[in-house]
Amino acid sequence: MNVVPVLSLPVATRRLHIREYVVADIPTVFQYVNDPAYWQYQRSEAPTAQQLDTLLKWVVNEQAAKPRLAYFLAATRKDTGEIIGEAVLKITNPAERQAELGFGVAPRFWKQGFGTEITGALLEAAFSQLKMHRVSAQCSPENKGSIRIMQKTGMAREGLLRDVHQARGKWWSTVIYGVLEHEYAKIRTVMKG
Repeated sequence: MNVVPVLSLPVATRRLHIREYVVADIPTVFQYVNDPAYWQYQRSEAPTAQQLDTLLKWVVNEQAAKPRLAYFLAATRKDTGEIIGEAVLKITNPAERQAELGFGVAPRFWKQGFGTEITGALLEAAFSQLKMHRVSAQCSPENKGSIRIMQKTGMAREGLLRDVHQARGKWWSTVIYGVLEHEYAKIRTVMKG
């Protein structure tokens, strides 16, 4: 059986600390996920306070999982400590070193580069610390902001799954982006050089 590496936390970026959630984060997270703009490109509906409470308590409990295959993390500003969004990294196939990332930013922090910063940090962690071979991400084809972020961080469009989910009274399609370890090594060299 393969040994799954462990992510060293917090992950620091220029402006952010990406850290474990704690139960005390629940009210802050509820405030921004309660904004309808946050869900405009999500097939899920905004959670109730009780659902969010249950979910974040589960997330905190899962931090002790061995092996740990999922990291649901809070993205916080270094200068204020304020939670501005979330970062998700899931090892979907440990044997083949496959992972999927996700990110979300509170609407009041949109268009400030935080989504790109979170995604870049997750890619760096996935390839450098967790030794992944491939990392993918997906979103609604209408979510132009997320698509731009995936492109800016070096991910390539791999495909479109049409009408794969039915939720909130309509069909949802998904666009998939991905990057391989040798591609990321080149991107990383260009970014640093």
